[in-house]
Amino acid sequence: MGGNVSTEQRVLDVVLSFADDDTLPDLLRHVVESACELIEAPYGALAVINGHKELLEFTAEDGQPEITSGDPRSIGVADFLGAQIKVGDETFGNLYLAGKPEFTDQDRDILTALATAAGSAIGHVDRYEQTRKREAWLRAAAEVTTNLLTGTNGRDALYLVAATARQTARAHFAALALPDHTGALVIEVTDGGTYDAEGMKVPRDGTVSYRVYESGQAECHEEGTVPAVAGPCAVVPLTVGDRTIGVLIVARRRGEPKFDDPDLLEAFAAQAALVLEFTRARGDTERLAVLEDRDRIARDLHDLVIQRLFGLGLGLQGLTGTSANLTERISSFVEEVDHTIREIRRTIFSLQEPPSGSTSLRGQILNAVHESARLLGFEPDVSLEGPLDTVVPDKLRPDLLATLREALTNVVRHARARHVAVAVSVNRTMTRLELTVKDDGRGLPLTEDSGGVPHHAGGLANMAARARRHHGDCAVDSIPGAGVSITWFAPLVLQEATWR
Repeated sequence: MGGNVSTEQRVLDVVLSFADDDTLPDLLRHVVESACELIEAPYGALAVINGHKELLEFTAEDGQPEITSGDPRSIGVADFLGAQIKVGDETFGNLYLAGKPEFTDQDRDILTALATAAGSAIGHVDRYEQTRKREAWLRAAAEVTTNLLTGTNGRDALYLVAATARQTARAHFAALALPDHTGALVIEVTDGGTYDAEGMKVPRDGTVSYRVYESGQAECHEEGTVPAVAGPCAVVPLTVGDRTIGVLIVARRRGEPKFDDPDLLEAFAAQAALVLEFTRARGDTERLAVLEDRDRIARDLHDLVIQRLFGLGLGLQGLTGTSANLTERISSFVEEVDHTIREIRRTIFSLQEPPSGSTSLRGQILNAVHESARLLGFEPDVSLEGPLDTVVPDKLRPDLLATLREALTNVVRHARARHVAVAVSVNRTMTRLELTVKDDGRGLPLTEDSGGVPHHAGGLANMAARARRHHGDCAVDSIPGAGVSITWFAPLVLQEATWR
């Protein structure tokens, strides 16, 4: 290289100073500004051509990321000097200067030296950034594993995975989509963003989420697949061995860097899926042990205690008629035995409840019927059919239970019934929930202005309003002196999320 010692020393100092830059944008701007200063060019630019999208925040020309320095106005083509920057064997971009009346051979040598040093420094920063990202994902995976293995489970476990993925990926939004009992992909949990997608069904046709779920191959896109998050997104499978148990979705805002390399996110998702499956299996094992013990107790109560009490009741009943006083006493004993049998049956129902802290829909229905039995003076017949605990959405359950309680309360207040039958069912296609409450009481009252048609009280209007809230209806059939039959129903239709 031509020139005096001071120029060479200045170039060396600049090259050494490249090592002080920790981030790629800072390094690239440092390279351009140093080239302009050393060669005394009023304008310099670095155009990235190999797709390092971290530079999209800077000005662009012809669609390519670019870093500039100086004023490019009134610069002719003849005033142009350029050098290629390579990282290893790949071309990273072009460093060029403009605006100087004449570029010398020494200027060309200096720019070439700076471009060579910049390529080496860029490779170092890129490796450092990759190492930093890998360490961050390893820490995230370790944190999730520790929390899941030390007690975090259920939906809290899913929220933990989504939140950790969003924070580590520096994303705006994250979600976990898992298959439901029908095999349909449903958004189970979300973290970040402003779009409430939890519980929504992902359309099967044409969506990235379903494609990743079925293929097991991660995908990255520059435009978001999530409503209200229009930026880049990545969808990676949650894999356990050769099975895919769901997908993890992360998305950024428009204009933010795309997910160029999903390998680290995919490795995190695989680790999280493995631990989720392990904790689920462990929980299933624990619940199975408890349920087996409860089934044993329930069988013992049914096969031993109830049968003995039933036999005792029959024996006592056979002694009636010997004397009035004795008959009265024996009848009271029989009534007490019947009461004890009902209590034991309720205990058997409660033993069949899940061991978790929340009561299933079946359990809530049985509790409501049990509460009414104390006021009715007898136990209503109960029939529960279909997958009530899995397909009836949470938002529908309060209105179903409120309608059941109101119907039973009406029987207590007005019917003077001796028998009540309660039936709650989901049809075979899992598209309709139906509640039926029948009694053998007096029926609905007839009024003078009703034309012989039973008068529907305010409580029945409330039931109908609750049904229509969910696009259903309520029908009432009453025969004076023969009882009332209430049929309350609502459709079961999952909402679909408008995801690509």
